[in-house]
Amino acid sequence: MDCFRLLWSVAIGLLLVSRRPVVYAAPSCTWVMPMLAPCLGYINGQEPSSLCCSAVESIKAMEKTKSDRMAICNCVKQATRLISYNPKRLPLLPKKCGVDLKFPPIGHDYDCKKIDELGTEVVQQDGL
Repeated sequence: MDCFRLLWSVAIGLLLVSRRPVVYAAPSCTWVMPMLAPCLGYINGQEPSSLCCSAVESIKAMEKTKSDRMAICNCVKQATRLISYNPKRLPLLPKKCGVDLKFPPIGHDYDCKKIDELGTEVVQQDGL
């Protein structure tokens, strides 16, 4: 019986020692950019489609940290680099879809490092 307890304790110990922490990577543009494709109509002035809103929900699920939000922001910049659009429409998209997601007005020159923990743009105020 003591041998069984010893073997059981060693097995549990080995399982605890061998367990590695899971590391999550920031969202990749290879995932984000195709999701945004159904939203091109909205970016060009139309109402968002149901596919676009589903994509916004998926992007919301991917943004868990500031690094995630910065990666998504950079993917949006990359995806919209070759098209002409009004970046002020982008922050309105989640609300139109009923998704609690904060998109700043990401234009071609937008600095994605400005995004804070809540997904909103960090604004420097003078005199503070």
